[in-house]
Amino acid sequence: SFLRRRSGTGFLLLFLLTAYCLYLNHWKKRKGEMKAKQNISKKRNPFNCIVIILTTLYIISITSISLQAQQPISNDFSRTGECLSYTIYYKWGALMPRAGDASLSFEKQDRGFRSRLLFRTAPFFDAIFSMRDTLDCNLDHKMRIVDGQKHVMEGGDYTMDLIHFSRQDDRNRIHTKRFRNGESRIDTVEITNQISLDMIGAILYLRSTDWSKSTKERIPVRIFAGKKGIDCFFQYEGSEVQKTKKGINYHTHRVSMLINESETFKNPKKAITIWLTNDANRIPVRIRMELRIGAAEVYLKSAEGLRHPLSSRIR
Repeated sequence: SFLRRRSGTGFLLLFLLTAYCLYLNHWKKRKGEMKAKQNISKKRNPFNCIVIILTTLYIISITSISLQAQQPISNDFSRTGECLSYTIYYKWGALMPRAGDASLSFEKQDRGFRSRLLFRTAPFFDAIFSMRDTLDCNLDHKMRIVDGQKHVMEGGDYTMDLIHFSRQDDRNRIHTKRFRNGESRIDTVEITNQISLDMIGAILYLRSTDWSKSTKERIPVRIFAGKKGIDCFFQYEGSEVQKTKKGINYHTHRVSMLINESETFKNPKKAITIWLTNDANRIPVRIRMELRIGAAEVYLKSAEGLRHPLSSRIR
């Protein structure tokens, strides 16, 4: 059966490579016609097709590995159709302009579930440095993280990160790839015994924890968001009332994320603080991220399709 799986995968790879060659031949002919018309569109730039093909080849290659995804996340907090909207601010001294808007959704798909984060900069920051980010965390039907994908358009450059999670010899195996403008930049494999998450998976993990029963003990995890994993700790800091920018008060649990990565954060001991509603939804109502220059402040704007009543809201 192993040979059959390998030969099946080989056939798919051969088919895709053949299709790619036919596409190149067709594209060269079209390029001559398009030059004559002086109307070359960026949407037909060949590197976009190359990125799509590389993504397809990557997905096929990882599914040929007969490895099981890592431990599941216990989902008693969300349901299909949930959508959380946020406003992001950049705080520098007394200044705190709106930097952008984001949404976090949870949906069912063929392979299981997908949690997706969408972010775009506000018009003021668009004029300085435009950003359009899409982060996906794909989980199987048992809520085990299968892969994470990050698609980033920043200042005219397109970057794609692919992170695949699996199990090997009772340990977590994480295969990370990065492409920038169609060129391969990172291709690494790491094997660890630690809880392994991508950035969206980290939010799901925090929401899956009943912090009302938690102590201030540190929970070690390893988060993958680049060429290598970063050692982190989650630490419960207690409960408090938190007020959003819309003037709504919530009973919350405050959790800090300690990140040992001095290149990005000026205070590795507490890089990120997250306030989660003190109810069964455990949605983030505020996130503060300490940067080397200033800080990013994220506030909940709206919440739709929640699984449980928002009982933490103070009327």
